[in-house]
Amino acid sequence: METFDRFEIRISQSFLPWTLGKGLCVAEIYINNQSLIELVREFEEAFVQAEINERRAEGDDIDELAFPAGDYLYLPPSMVLLPSRNLLDEPWNHGFSLESNNLQTGKAIVLGCTCGVIQCWFMQVRITLNKSTVEWADFGQFHRDWQYNLGPFKFDRKQYVSELYRQS
Repeated sequence: METFDRFEIRISQSFLPWTLGKGLCVAEIYINNQSLIELVREFEEAFVQAEINERRAEGDDIDELAFPAGDYLYLPPSMVLLPSRNLLDEPWNHGFSLESNNLQTGKAIVLGCTCGVIQCWFMQVRITLNKSTVEWADFGQFHRDWQYNLGPFKFDRKQYVSELYRQS
């Protein structure tokens, strides 16, 4: 019997300092009971430190980057849950013009920037739908050429889609 990774969505309230004092509801993504942000942070720590070291070697007086490792915000439910097909076969349009042969073309946004403007700093993944499975592979930070060894993750399609319906 085939073993699958576990995909889960948890709707929670994350509060950002908006002028009206209201919070932002987000759809937290968990893979195998681990937060997607934490999974990404583990991989990005080495990239961030390498970039800091490189910039210091070039003479920059830098102790940290504007975007620390794992500095993302989960997406709003409207971009994750059905009827949105962002996590299925219609990735959300981030608004950047890309050549058709660009490796980032066709990837879905799974995490956005903590400033509230998703496209400012975002994580993408290639989602492949098969008859009985959904695969997440080829993770990437849109604004960096970092190579993530994250995944691939293979989910049971029925369980995956039920998460997209269950919360909506």
